[in-house]
Amino acid sequence: MKSFTKRVGLMVFLLSLLIITTACNTAVSTNEVSTEPATTTEAVQSTEATTAANTETTEAYEPYYIEDFELKSLDGSVTSLHAFEGKMIVLNFWATWCTYCKQEMPLLEELSKRDDVVVIAVSVGEDAKTVQDYIDENGYTFDVFLDEEGTLASMFGVTGFPTSMFIGTDMEYFYSFPGMLTQESLDNIFTAIDEILEARK
Repeated sequence: MKSFTKRVGLMVFLLSLLIITTACNTAVSTNEVSTEPATTTEAVQSTEATTAANTETTEAYEPYYIEDFELKSLDGSVTSLHAFEGKMIVLNFWATWCTYCKQEMPLLEELSKRDDVVVIAVSVGEDAKTVQDYIDENGYTFDVFLDEEGTLASMFGVTGFPTSMFIGTDMEYFYSFPGMLTQESLDNIFTAIDEILEARK
């Protein structure tokens, strides 16, 4: 049973990497993105399987590093992903109309207050005024960017909101989490990443 679980976990992890590495060739319109994310239970199970694969195969795969790309701020200025190098990055794809995103936002706000983590919230398919009004109304302070045409969401194979990607301090891709983050799932992911990094020492 343990061997079977490891194989399943490895398959999940490799599939996740395949999605990321081939996403640049994927053309997904924003109106094709599901309004309902995977259930929290499904997402946690997927993460647990991926965690098992990663902790067991640290030496069995080459790390994948995210190439740089532009991020458009609400005020129209442009920065890039690699401008945030040096901190753990939680790249969150969301929309103001998404119920699960709204429920997840307070957790992201608390997470953004950590010195070692930066939250990059990318609103997909919405204009600056809509997003700015939402952020102002709720008093959120994390970094918010626009993906008005759904280009980034398509590039990373996002099919539902919210979806969060976990990227290391040196731009190493670790996980994609499809669904609403909870404190428990967040803790599990960070613990798994710490274990992977510790095992490499």
